[in-house]
Amino acid sequence: MEDSMLVEILKEMQKKYMFIVEIERITREMGDALSRNDRESVQMLLGMRQDEMNKADGCIRNIECLLSALQPEEGSLVREWLNGSENRKPDSPMADRLVEKGKSIKLALNRTIEVDRHISMRLSGKDSFYQ
Repeated sequence: MEDSMLVEILKEMQKKYMFIVEIERITREMGDALSRNDRESVQMLLGMRQDEMNKADGCIRNIECLLSALQPEEGSLVREWLNGSENRKPDSPMADRLVEKGKSIKLALNRTIEVDRHISMRLSGKDSFYQ
């Protein structure tokens, strides 16, 4: 597998990571705005968060496009790396970086989901999406 392809995938993963971190920051701000009962700010933050989600989705589409250019077995292996899996050990430093970036994205998403769960439970109680 060519390192140049892995570099392009890593670039998209880095962009995705930056968008996910921004989603996390905005979600935390939403929680703060809700604690102040500032509904106007929450609405504005919801729009901002959706914009970042759309950008992250664009990165996912770009990554899928890059993966489709690989042989099926190689694509499957890279997908595992992107999910932070080390079941099949990476065979290059670039592959190691993909695994690490995948793990970082997963951690940021988990933190964001926890904040979102707390907000949803506070607002909706038993009607929360997370129930």
